Amino acid sequence: MKILLIGINSKYIHPAVGIHQIVANSKFPVTFLEFSIKDNNENILAAMGKENFQVIGFSVYIWNIGKIKDIIKSYSRETIFILGGPEASYRPELLLFDRRVRFIIKNEGEEAYNELIEYLNNERDIKEVSNLYYLSQNKITYTFNRMPDLSKIRHDLGLIKDFKNRVFYLEASRGCPFYCSYCLSSLEKTVRFFNLEKVKEEIVFALDKKVRVLKFLDRTFNLRQTNMRKLLSFIRDHDNHLTTFQFEIVADLLEEETIELLQTIRRGQIRFEIGVQSTNEIVTKAVRRKQDFQKLKENVLRIKNNIIIHLDLIAGLPYEDRQSFIRTFNETFELFGDEIQLGFLKELQGTEISIHKDLHGYKFSLLPPYEVQSNSYLSKADLDEIKIVNSAVNKYYNSGDYPKTMEYLFQKLHLNPYFTFLKIGNFIGVSNLLKMQIDEISKALYKALKDEVSAELLYIIKQDYLLKPIKPKIWWERNISREERKNVYQEFLKTFPKLNSEILYRYSHLEKYENEYLLITYKPSALFILRV
Repeated sequence: MKILLIGINSKYIHPAVGIHQIVANSKFPVTFLEFSIKDNNENILAAMGKENFQVIGFSVYIWNIGKIKDIIKSYSRETIFILGGPEASYRPELLLFDRRVRFIIKNEGEEAYNELIEYLNNERDIKEVSNLYYLSQNKITYTFNRMPDLSKIRHDLGLIKDFKNRVFYLEASRGCPFYCSYCLSSLEKTVRFFNLEKVKEEIVFALDKKVRVLKFLDRTFNLRQTNMRKLLSFIRDHDNHLTTFQFEIVADLLEEETIELLQTIRRGQIRFEIGVQSTNEIVTKAVRRKQDFQKLKENVLRIKNNIIIHLDLIAGLPYEDRQSFIRTFNETFELFGDEIQLGFLKELQGTEISIHKDLHGYKFSLLPPYEVQSNSYLSKADLDEIKIVNSAVNKYYNSGDYPKTMEYLFQKLHLNPYFTFLKIGNFIGVSNLLKMQIDEISKALYKALKDEVSAELLYIIKQDYLLKPIKPKIWWERNISREERKNVYQEFLKTFPKLNSEILYRYSHLEKYENEYLLITYKPSALFILRV
């Protein structure tokens, strides 16, 4: 029996880890292929048709379900299709859209897949196949739940192949103890842990391959903090000064001993993804998410000098109206993490939000990724406004391109973050934010805010712009005469011994604000300030 497994990834950098796990633990010969969501369907179909595969399996996610359905409908040969992955796990009706879709493996599939192939080889009764949806007398039938024994699960880390350009995934545990009503992980009640020494061996493998980003798939990495501290200490002590480790954590649960350990780690080695979601206790209670935001805030402020901080919010949760979301955004933004992500609620089949969506007047898109369009608390116009803010945040804050400007606006002037980004986004336009070059986007930022803030703003924006590793286009009026420049250069030469005339006249740029001169040099790249 010839078997083909296909992973269609959201981006090339994200490998098809679900397919890798099935391949690594398969008892039977299997071929696997990886594509990205941008790959042409005809190319995927051609690859599927190169051999006479009797079984073809897809790993189905919210971002690729539409593409996979189109591919299956367009495939003309007789075959048995098997679906797995988080999106298929809670959409058993996918068995009905094409007669060749015969089976859906729910949740973890390493053991269930082998059992299913044994059934297809007439070596096992179908009722003995775990985690399986199938059609029986035209009715969708489910067998039974069984989670694999993690001590028997194998990781074939070499399947990623391109270690330099792809995210490297590891897992120290599976399952989630929390019950957040918007999340599929809330349905995986039992938490199990992989052998700690084996995880360390896998970390060493990744470090030897010089991977750039290593992301742990654990839903809550700090659930068992004795294990967490052992792994963090190991990572700290094996720093290759290249690899960044990413973890999802619950920040308000960090223990004192863990915080003290994190304060010993080199900045840039560890990145935490922290799901704040909302700072409104009524909202978090409604989605069954226990959170002490004050404790979360204290912990983030204590570790942010050492740890890269990524903060997540979700727009569209029950009871979170526009005013509440603005407060949530501002309170979270003012932690000044490295990134703040504004996500929009998705309807995930099987979650409590989906089951009881009528209680809160939810309208979700009928097409993937099934994003919220409105509810009883946020109109479509409200959500469109949040998307404008999101675009401006991504361009000017999350990009890291304007650190001095962001600090000036929000830590010196203390402008309202939400309304400032909304003003920027409305002035420039979302489509323009996506396509403008760095000189245009810098100029547009100044024009959007120049009426609200002092003339110093242009001087700050210039610093962020001129420090980019590009040849700058000067879009502002110069205010320094040739004679003044000559005199100031002499002062720079006296004050900064590293400078010389060649650097000043061939590889530098000079700006002035009040009694301060700013010198940017490009060979070498540096910034000098002279006050007179």
